[in-house]
Amino acid sequence: MKDIKHKSSTFHQIIFAISTFIILFIGVITVKHINNISDSSKLLIHTYEVNLELEHLFSHIKDSENSMRGYLISKDTLDLTPYQNATKEVNKSFLLLKKLNAESPVQLHHLEKLYEIVNKRNEYISDYVDQKKAIDLSKNAAFIRNFKESRMLLSEIRDKLNLMIDIEELYLKQRNSQYNNQIYFTPVLTLSILFITLILIIFAYHQTTKDVERLQASNVKLNKSQFLSYQAEILSEFGTWEWNLNTGIITYSDNLYRILGVEPQSFVACQENFMKFVHPEDIDIVNAIFDKILDDEDLPYSYFRIIRPNGETRFIRSVGKLFVDSPGNKTVLGVTGDITDEHNKNELLKSNYLDMIKVNNELKISEESSKQAEILGNYGSWILDYESLKFRYSDNKFRLLGCEPQSFEPTIEKLLEFVHPNDKQIVIDANESALNSREIPTMNYRIIRTDGKIRRFKTIATSFTDLSGAHSMIGTTQDVTEDYNKSLQLKKRNKELQQNINELNEFNHVASHDLQEPLRKIQTFTSRINDKEKDNLSDFGNEYLSRIEKAADRMRVLINDLLQYSRTNRTEKNLVKTDLNEVLFDSLNELSQNIEEKNAIINHSQLPVIKGIHFQIQQLFSNLLSNSLKYSKENTTPVIDINSIEVIASTELLLKDNSDKKYHKITFTDNGIGFEQEYAEKIFLLFNRLHGKTEYHGTGVGLAICKKIVENHRGYIIANSQPNVGTTFTIYIPV
Repeated sequence: MKDIKHKSSTFHQIIFAISTFIILFIGVITVKHINNISDSSKLLIHTYEVNLELEHLFSHIKDSENSMRGYLISKDTLDLTPYQNATKEVNKSFLLLKKLNAESPVQLHHLEKLYEIVNKRNEYISDYVDQKKAIDLSKNAAFIRNFKESRMLLSEIRDKLNLMIDIEELYLKQRNSQYNNQIYFTPVLTLSILFITLILIIFAYHQTTKDVERLQASNVKLNKSQFLSYQAEILSEFGTWEWNLNTGIITYSDNLYRILGVEPQSFVACQENFMKFVHPEDIDIVNAIFDKILDDEDLPYSYFRIIRPNGETRFIRSVGKLFVDSPGNKTVLGVTGDITDEHNKNELLKSNYLDMIKVNNELKISEESSKQAEILGNYGSWILDYESLKFRYSDNKFRLLGCEPQSFEPTIEKLLEFVHPNDKQIVIDANESALNSREIPTMNYRIIRTDGKIRRFKTIATSFTDLSGAHSMIGTTQDVTEDYNKSLQLKKRNKELQQNINELNEFNHVASHDLQEPLRKIQTFTSRINDKEKDNLSDFGNEYLSRIEKAADRMRVLINDLLQYSRTNRTEKNLVKTDLNEVLFDSLNELSQNIEEKNAIINHSQLPVIKGIHFQIQQLFSNLLSNSLKYSKENTTPVIDINSIEVIASTELLLKDNSDKKYHKITFTDNGIGFEQEYAEKIFLLFNRLHGKTEYHGTGVGLAICKKIVENHRGYIIANSQPNVGTTFTIYIPV
């Protein structure tokens, strides 16, 4: 816009100068033309005056001639008066003609000659005017001679007058022609002046219109620029200010007020008001800035802090430059920006730099640790650069091959020299896959070290792209010879274990069938003896028979519990949706007779649906309910409360788990005899009993089965009890 304005201004100055010159030139020509016309008119009038005066002169000479003749004939003095008057008029005409022809040497010359002739003739006549008496002039030879001479002079006078008139006629023609030309040229000149003026006006109008359009376009651009500048101030968090050094007036942009944390134009811009926002520790700095602007008429980059009305501290950067306009007014134009974010970023960069140094040191430590880990873990790392297709081995990779670190340049050909002949194709195929598809499967192959020992290697690798976009493959090779040997031993052990499991299954089968068969016969025979021979037995025999029946019954319960525990261990753990309300209903039906005998009260809330094994959860519920009924207080109605809520692991102190994992928390609380809390974990051990066989019947397997069922569901079971108060079993099942 500045270039357009300068160009337009220069152009208008040139057009104005040219127009002024043309108008002055036309004015000079017009004035000169008018003067020429005026001179031509004066010359024409002068010619007419000369001609008219010549005619008057000739007329006066003729009048003088006639008056003289009358006098000579009549000698009447009355005729002398016209003669004398005519003679005076002749002299006046000569004087006037001399004045009129003052600038015409030719006519003056002819006028002098004419004057001489007229004087000469008057001399001839004057001799006869002074005579008192009449003379017979017809007989006077001198008079006749003079009269003839006078008549000849009159003829010369006429010729001389005609010559002068002819000259004036010639002048008249020339001047009349010149006047006509000038008169003809006048409208042409006038139209030319009008036409040129019209062209200048049209051109000036056209140029002014273009300048107006340019000005409008410039104003639009200026408005856009101002709008963009306004938006830029807001987006970039800076404001502008002006300090007129001639008037001392300071103005702020709207956004500078916003940077200060106030509404735009909410106070008068001046040093005193601005200092109200400056941080107390930076007041001297800002005062020095104001002084520097006044002294140096300039402001380099300056930094200080302000405190907004809301108490927020912001970091400010300000800079200014002197601007001098055409009239010579000095104004310092400045920009003040909020650099708090930049300051914080710089501080963060400094912190990050220190962190980077720390991380770099940690990386060095990690690299050294990695080298030690490779040695301890018996593995080595390698990198394949896809751009150069070159390998890089870690030091321990060389050691795995039985070589000194970095003792040769790693290549696929060099690696194949170490690979067992029967496994070379595995490595070759993996290398081709790495180059073509940029991935390789897990490789297991053998190598022959430089000391001749055969070792088994396992290699895994993955593609990697760094921040610069470079592609590479990073791999790890581990010596798994010991692991391979251990796996062989493990397979052998597993085979032996499987054989033991099979034998245990056979034992379970024997326990469930073969052991129960003689037990059933014992119970059958004791029952028959009791029915038919009881009366024939002594008291001692009846006592032993009773003991045999009780022992057989305990043996049956123990075998059933052991089989149940064994099935709990061997059951497939396929978890499905299980409604605990249905499970509880089935358990209550199963124990209904026992519940009725004890007159027990069972309270329960709405239970959730979980992922579980229905029959195991039912066995869990049945065992816990049966346990609470078994260890109830005498002469006290058993009350069992069953409740459930959903909890988070980190909120449950019993779980000792700080994760956000969710559990269903199910509690069985009774008012039974309870036990000491120190036995809370022992009660879940197989065959563990807290009471004697004579006090409470049981095998010590029920709670062990409960724990095994909960563990099958990846949960926990915890017991809390107080003697003579009751026991609470808390079960946690994952949601």
